[in-house]
Amino acid sequence: MTLPLDFVIPDGWTAVDPGDSGAVFVAVHDTSPGEFVPNITVSVQQRPDEASIDAIAAEAVERLSLTLAGLEVLSRRDVGAPAAPGVMQLLRLHTGEGEELIQTQVHLTVPGSVPADRLVLELACTAAPATARRLSPGFQRFVGSVRVRQHEGMQQ
Repeated sequence: MTLPLDFVIPDGWTAVDPGDSGAVFVAVHDTSPGEFVPNITVSVQQRPDEASIDAIAAEAVERLSLTLAGLEVLSRRDVGAPAAPGVMQLLRLHTGEGEELIQTQVHLTVPGSVPADRLVLELACTAAPATARRLSPGFQRFVGSVRVRQHEGMQQ
């Protein structure tokens, strides 16, 4: 699914082809050879159901846990506004290769003109723990820059 999004890619990040990742946008950050390549992904889901944004965030954790050796939710908090609620969650991931990663997920609601048109954006930043701390401010700026372009004649 495509969605007309505007955002600012943080310094040091390079957009790459999302391939068959399921994401609509992927960016990677330079790293030393042999280290996990930090990445930012943006995914879009149409959610005509009545699931809360908290339930959608929990679904994302469940889906991710099926691909990992271990997953721990370190924190979860509400973000956004009542008309467009969101959830930010910080996850510790354990890969099958014994690597520990940190993923910050932000799930944002994009209300539609009718409830069946509701979309949910999933913005995620994944990196090794020390790198995640260093890259966090840039990811926060990226999340804050995301805007959905309105169609001609629609008010923002």
